[in-house]
Amino acid sequence: MQSVHVASRFRWYKNSAGRLNSSALQWQSQLRGRFLFDKAGRYSIGTLASTGSTLPSSWNNTGGGLGKYAGAFNVKQLFLSAEPVKGLEFQAGGLFMNRGEMAEHLTYDSDAYIVGERVTVRPSKGRITQLAVTAGHFGDFREVNVFKRLDSMTDFNYGQALVAFRLGPRAAASMDYTHEDGRDIIREGLNLRMPATVKLLTALKFEAYQRVSDDDGNGFHAAADVRWKRLSVTGGMMSVDRGYTVGSIPFNGDRYETGHRWYSIGGVTLTRDLSVGWFQSEAFNVDFPIPLKHRFDLFITYNPTASLKRAGIF
Repeated sequence: MQSVHVASRFRWYKNSAGRLNSSALQWQSQLRGRFLFDKAGRYSIGTLASTGSTLPSSWNNTGGGLGKYAGAFNVKQLFLSAEPVKGLEFQAGGLFMNRGEMAEHLTYDSDAYIVGERVTVRPSKGRITQLAVTAGHFGDFREVNVFKRLDSMTDFNYGQALVAFRLGPRAAASMDYTHEDGRDIIREGLNLRMPATVKLLTALKFEAYQRVSDDDGNGFHAAADVRWKRLSVTGGMMSVDRGYTVGSIPFNGDRYETGHRWYSIGGVTLTRDLSVGWFQSEAFNVDFPIPLKHRFDLFITYNPTASLKRAGIF
């Protein structure tokens, strides 16, 4: 077992027309694990089981507030992994999305999935830290059960080539080209960690994308991380163009979606396993309808993974 956690949040948001779309108490549970075929861990089966019923979501309604109770819990990821030579890894099955040095703001929600194959090379020396090629099927957005999606593995409509590299002891970057069901997207991400002499500010992030297919578009994201004792805060601004969705589904983080917006997300560690936090977002100067203009979340997370490992349970 690699990690286990449960969480609850109160989610509130309005659309650009001022309509209240959500005011609900929700719950989340996630389990991540690996079955090892050998002691070195070079051959394994990886899995993630989670709540949530769509591609960009891992939360269920409790029935408190708007919406009825939902109890969806499924195996979303299940993949074979083989590393016959150190630094060369093959994966096949229900996979996580490879975002490189980018976050979910401009790429894919952290709960998103794909079925397919991936080859990754991680050089032990030099500036390049990762070379990865992924091919598979991107779809079945409302079918989260991986066992019902594996038959689409040979229906190829998704491909990605990604390179990640270090620019220095505190700077890492990545670039990728992605073909996504008829669309072509280029993305770039840069992460800068501050030296210990810099107080409060711990990191800076810069990201951008360019959609170069017929329905072209672009966007950006810039953010800063601040930490003070048990408090951590991230604040940023971002822009995602109208054409980033396919139909009505945005594939980037469901807390951000499309439009120009500023946001803050933070948390306070209460104990080794328990934390509380918030997320708020405000869209501005958006000249097209968006489902998410004002949003506020308050959440509590219980993650006993470290304590369970110290106790030798896993």
